[in-house]
Amino acid sequence: MGFNRKREAFKHMPWQEQYRAKLCSPGEAAVVVRNNDIVSLCGGCCIPDGFVGALATRGKELDEVTLLAGFALKEYNYMDPGLKGHFNLESVFVGPMERKSIKEGITSYVPAHLQQMGKWLENRRPNVVANAVSPPDERGYMSRSLFAGLSHKIAFDSAENVIVEVNSQLPRLNGGALDIHVSEVDYIIENDYELTQIEDIPISATEKAIAGHVVELIPNGATVQLGLGGLPNAVGYFLRDKKNLGCHAEVVSNSIMELMKVGAVNGSCKNFYPGKVLGCFCVGNKELWNFVHENTDFLFYEVDYINNPEIIGRNDNLISVNNSLMMDLTGQAASESIGPVQYSGTGGQVNFVHGAARSQGGKSILAFSSTYSDNDGNLHSRILPVLSEGTVISTSRNDVQLVVTEFGIADLRWKSIRERVKALLKIAHPDFRDTLAFQARKYRWL
Repeated sequence: MGFNRKREAFKHMPWQEQYRAKLCSPGEAAVVVRNNDIVSLCGGCCIPDGFVGALATRGKELDEVTLLAGFALKEYNYMDPGLKGHFNLESVFVGPMERKSIKEGITSYVPAHLQQMGKWLENRRPNVVANAVSPPDERGYMSRSLFAGLSHKIAFDSAENVIVEVNSQLPRLNGGALDIHVSEVDYIIENDYELTQIEDIPISATEKAIAGHVVELIPNGATVQLGLGGLPNAVGYFLRDKKNLGCHAEVVSNSIMELMKVGAVNGSCKNFYPGKVLGCFCVGNKELWNFVHENTDFLFYEVDYINNPEIIGRNDNLISVNNSLMMDLTGQAASESIGPVQYSGTGGQVNFVHGAARSQGGKSILAFSSTYSDNDGNLHSRILPVLSEGTVISTSRNDVQLVVTEFGIADLRWKSIRERVKALLKIAHPDFRDTLAFQARKYRWL
């Protein structure tokens, strides 16, 4: 490229001169990746679009390059099955794009709690880190932006090459050490591509019924953690009439923004960071991105901190609300796989279940519809006597507290197996209760 862009070569220059000197094209930056390298790409809206496109173009030249990424919001060229072996993908969370590439043998899921993201990156020691960032401020600091809490500083500090892709559409987030200075990077790409928006999923009648039960368990003044998807959106909708709620969550979504706008979430009763919404990444639409931009009502931190059960537990009355895919009659929660097929990931569910258990007045809630339909339209119960072969247990029955379906609430805390079975039968779909009870008697649970 004609001259050395490394950090040390520019440390005495004003940051503006460093910025200009480090500017390059996506193709020039992609040249630094070599065979057998490990490349960290962050996730979501902060996967650097131009860089990964240029890297995919080089794909056939490379062998055994490991890409660390997660929660891709669109299909990228590096996921092409024709590049298998040239690129090997690893992800700590599985969304629709990863689900497809797992099926094609491109992506391999990394079983881990989201809190362990930093430890994972510390262990993997990526040679190259590439991250989309906001434009620099007047001091030369760029925000790691919407997925900042997952783009861990450990990776930036240890990588041989640090690449940033500056996109003016990315907001600046307020929070703890989530900026990176121009002097700390090696290559700067400018690329104002359109970010992928995630709009709210329409709320179904079943989700409304479930949400109605969930909000009964959330008092005024509580601090809430809501996940992603139709059900958390429904819970957010029903929380609009609550007062003085707080929020401590890994993901800040449109529903949290709406609760803040109507005044339901103001943090006035929080004993831990009063008045602040704590999070580590954002998933939503442009309205959300504009809302979080330089908004001092928010504090964003890396996921190691936000998802630390000890930190979560410092919030009094912390109520966590998460999804599950299946549950057996003893309370084992399968929240990430359908049989042996990885559907999502553990994420922060267990972190928040444990954190809520530490919280004074805290509760953890696992909510799901009582049934699902298969491809042929046949109805199946999500509550089962035993889980199918290969199913991954996400949350142990020792930790599950409150379970909610459209048919009510089952409180499993301190309950015997017999009591748990009876409680879960009451919230199972009526069409399956007799069969479930028969199986429970067969196993001597009733």
